[in-house]
Amino acid sequence: MGDHTSPRRRRISLRLRAILAGGLVLGVGATVTLASWNDSEYAKGSFTTSVFDTESNVQSGGYADNSTAPGPTVTFTGAGFSPGVSEYFNDLIRTKVNSTAGIAVLEAATLGGTDAATLGAALVYRVVRTTGTCNAAAFTGSPVFVVGAGATFRALTVGQETGVTNTLAAATGSAPGDPTGFCFEVTLQAGAANSLQGKAATATWQFVTTSN
Repeated sequence: MGDHTSPRRRRISLRLRAILAGGLVLGVGATVTLASWNDSEYAKGSFTTSVFDTESNVQSGGYADNSTAPGPTVTFTGAGFSPGVSEYFNDLIRTKVNSTAGIAVLEAATLGGTDAATLGAALVYRVVRTTGTCNAAAFTGSPVFVVGAGATFRALTVGQETGVTNTLAAATGSAPGDPTGFCFEVTLQAGAANSLQGKAATATWQFVTTSN
């Protein structure tokens, strides 16, 4: 028997197949677009900076924030310097309450006064670390020299020796840190000229303190 399906009916059949095939494709697309379950987790950081602050006590004048030049002035009693004569003063530096630890670096002095160029050049100094009495005895034995050495003096315009580290202790609880002491010995050189009599000069030192 031959195929009695009319051309019109064959066209209808083909269209149905196309529609069914399209439905299969749409079914696959619907499966891909289904949403997944999801959830989130968070973490929060809280950041606080440390505090670093120092104060100094110059020649037993009491602790204060001496951060502005020239700071406390040390006045020596007596007739003044003569060749070979030394004068002494101390400076205690500590961290304030709640401060972290740090270091202190002694910079070269800045000279001033009417006779800075002459008298200032004739003065030399040494510095040792001590919280004890600041006098000639502090430079005997085996002290830690910050400037100079046992028989070595430096010009006032020279800072601390290379390799020296001056540690500042951190504050403890509600108390400031233990002080780090510096004893200065300033000497008019033994060969100072007669022309330096009656002269006056100043020297301003700066300690640069840094947290660590």
